[in-house]
Amino acid sequence: MKSNICFLISDLENSGGTQRMLCCLCNLLVDHFNIIIMVHSKGDSFFPLDSRIKIDVLPATPGYLNTNLEIYKILKCNKIKYYINLDSNSLILNGFFVPRFTKIILWEHFSIENNFKKVLFTISRHYSVIRCKELVFLSKYEVMAWSKYSFFAKNKSELIYNPLSIDTNDIDKSNKMHLKTFLAIGNITNVKGFDILLDAWVTLNTDWKLRIVGLNEDQMLNLKHLVNTRNVKNIELYGKVKNIQDFYKDASVFLLPSRKEATPLVLIESQAYGLPAIVFNHLPGVLELVDDSALIADFDRKAESFSNEMKLIISDSLLYENLHLNALKNADKFSLEAFKERWLDILI
Repeated sequence: MKSNICFLISDLENSGGTQRMLCCLCNLLVDHFNIIIMVHSKGDSFFPLDSRIKIDVLPATPGYLNTNLEIYKILKCNKIKYYINLDSNSLILNGFFVPRFTKIILWEHFSIENNFKKVLFTISRHYSVIRCKELVFLSKYEVMAWSKYSFFAKNKSELIYNPLSIDTNDIDKSNKMHLKTFLAIGNITNVKGFDILLDAWVTLNTDWKLRIVGLNEDQMLNLKHLVNTRNVKNIELYGKVKNIQDFYKDASVFLLPSRKEATPLVLIESQAYGLPAIVFNHLPGVLELVDDSALIADFDRKAESFSNEMKLIISDSLLYENLHLNALKNADKFSLEAFKERWLDILI
């Protein structure tokens, strides 16, 4: 008989990496478990989801106490063996009351280095460490950082890299420098540093083009305003897309000018296409992923440094080729099968 497991996420309709990874994992596990996904916001899943997976929309009842009670009812009525939460900041708000037979697992998708410093979130993180059976992190850096953060985290921590959730068999892995296209992906302008990217881009005098993909309507309007006020040329803006593979295959270089990141899935995916990356030096989880396949810009000098790295990769074809080959080699670490087996080790 299958065990019952349950996940909690704010919504499934957004096109973020957290939503994609949750759908990917649930689709991999549905043959082994009965799966429920609890969401706070109703809406169709942006990413494909097996029809056997049940979606429960939590009632919009005011107050954290009522939310906790609703979650408790779902866990108890469905005899949930494992309740998996994706955000330590909110666990105390969404998992204070849990049936005795239910074990909590934290699958942390946000970096503790750049996390919010609110008192309630700090309390929630400490609660997570004490209350959870397992703590699953996306990078070696996060495992070490949480072990320093709390003595109790050390013996509960597991490392599971996000996998490549795209079919790599038909990918054209050739050198794409001739396409002369920079690609950036994300849905929140400030967090993803797209304003920094625009400031860097206006200093380039080049026939290359810049594509920014994944924006929601509000963020699109905001970024268009920034583009117009800066008089930016050779730039294309796209909203949420389901054919993200088409953008990878038509790109030359992947850009990650983020202010905050843990272990971005889009960076892992871009490496499967052999795309060199440009990233900032203040994000340990990101630096762990690139492993000699990226140019590293200085975050203290933001736009100036990022622009210099863009100019460098445009002008040096030998450098581009070396980074391209390293990206392809690096992508081999992130297999879908290894991801599935690591989760089965924890849940069975």
